[in-house]
Amino acid sequence: MFKKLRNRIILITMAATTTVLVLSGVLIMVFSSTTRPEPKPHPELNYNMATPVSYNDQELKEFIKNDRKEGSERLLITLLCVGAIIEITTFLIIFFASSKIVEPVKDSYDKQKLFIANASHELKTPLAIIQANMEALDVNEESEKWKSNIEDEINHANKLVLDLLQLAKMDAGNIEKSTIEDINLKAEIEKRIEMFKPKFTGNISLKDSSDHKATALPKQDFLQVLDILLDNATKYGNKKITVILDKNSFAVTNDGATIPKKDQEKIFDRFYQTDKTKDGSGLGLAIAKALCQQNNWQITCESDNHLTKFIVTFPNLKLI
Repeated sequence: MFKKLRNRIILITMAATTTVLVLSGVLIMVFSSTTRPEPKPHPELNYNMATPVSYNDQELKEFIKNDRKEGSERLLITLLCVGAIIEITTFLIIFFASSKIVEPVKDSYDKQKLFIANASHELKTPLAIIQANMEALDVNEESEKWKSNIEDEINHANKLVLDLLQLAKMDAGNIEKSTIEDINLKAEIEKRIEMFKPKFTGNISLKDSSDHKATALPKQDFLQVLDILLDNATKYGNKKITVILDKNSFAVTNDGATIPKKDQEKIFDRFYQTDKTKDGSGLGLAIAKALCQQNNWQITCESDNHLTKFIVTFPNLKLI
């Protein structure tokens, strides 16, 4: 992420420098060719020679034309050389300075990751104790609903803590990839769709255009990414969710509101939500992206005309 930010700083700086140099060069060339006064023809031109040399008007005009051409060429070469020196110097300066520019952002991000890891560990134990005590309570029928509400919130907090712990482990490189297994993608997706149907008032369906029965994949990672995308679709979809299974990819589409272009670039950032009114912590898609990167998969988002599609591609899919 920080390498990408550094490259963007270099690119923007070099683009701005090049634009200024090109415009300056064009203006210098234009003004130098239009502001030079036209010399008056003279029958004799003395260039410190012993005897004057006579020129007719046509020869003088040709001489002046060639002189201007040579002057313009020399000016152009000079501008190109100066521009190249400025470009190289600017690039070297910004290349080394960009590391210093990005360093405070990186430090802040590292501190945020450390806080998330520490807070997750600290919250895990008290939440487990609260849940255990809630289960041990002897409540009557009237207070059952209050207990149920508390348990729901505890479960929600537990999920948030587990998500934060998973991201912290991924950041530290301490998480192991799930075991590669031979799985039937179509059958696994159909099972997951049945699990999510009670959460969605509309229709969830599978469109299968693959021609293979089994595939070698890290099963748990695949199922977690699928669950995250289906959960996201049930939150933002209106009437229809479709899972599209292809030869080397699958996609989850929903008919919710269109995600603006500016939000599509940030949709996989942690804690980022396009609609703050929806339930969730904004960590699901970040975890999905981290899992995809861990397995060398590609995940992208497309959204247009009230149709949002998340596509997961397996570049090196092993068919069985």
